[in-house]
Amino acid sequence: MIQKTRLNNRQNQIYQELMKKGEVFTKDLTERYSVVEMTIRRDFEKLENMGLIKRISGGAILTANPDIGVSKRASLNLKAKESIGQKAIEFVHEGEAIYIDSGTTTPYFAKYLPQEWELSIVTNALNVVSQIQKPNKEVIIPGGIFIESTSSLVGPIAESTLEGLSFDKAFLSASGLSLDQGFSNANAFEVQIKQRVLRQSKEVTVLIDHSKFGQQFLYKISTLKEVDRIITEVEPSIEYQKLMSEFGVDLIICK
Repeated sequence: MIQKTRLNNRQNQIYQELMKKGEVFTKDLTERYSVVEMTIRRDFEKLENMGLIKRISGGAILTANPDIGVSKRASLNLKAKESIGQKAIEFVHEGEAIYIDSGTTTPYFAKYLPQEWELSIVTNALNVVSQIQKPNKEVIIPGGIFIESTSSLVGPIAESTLEGLSFDKAFLSASGLSLDQGFSNANAFEVQIKQRVLRQSKEVTVLIDHSKFGQQFLYKISTLKEVDRIITEVEPSIEYQKLMSEFGVDLIICK
């Protein structure tokens, strides 16, 4: 099941600001949201308990570990993830062989695949498998090493299974998208799987919410021009739009 623990709008906005700035201050937040300091401290406490931030004197900083658990990340930007997942259904057709990546947006895509459709689905993500309505679906799960933080199977066994497969379409995720590096991720084993799927797919769609733009992590997945489509919920900056247009990448905004 998709994680039901949720952040309220203010808590989500605080976390998004931390993702951009790395640090926020209690006094600034009380003025912005017209609340008392105790309210902000409680927000910090919840975010810290989820492993997302660390409280400091007078404010909070972003946790040093970007590879937080999938259940914690699933509670962020829920409406965006769901709308992106629903929109992605428009780009798959019955009878196709598709790959669904690990992540916290891709399970919503899996959830909304029509139950009556016949599809061959390959995924390395257990949180994706749990959302697929199984009738008429052939679901292939490669073996491998289980990574709890991403609910995924990775490593040589998983790669060996994928080696003999080809996909009509792949629906991938990424931890970040920057103008200079392209798509990146915090986990090297995840990146190896994503790169293999990229090479073996006729069409690649990346599902990312607005918080991933401008983020850069250690391991590069691919350049922007190596994908066919990006689905997100907020129009990115003009710099991103120009680069996508230059590379022929379709930008889909779900509203």
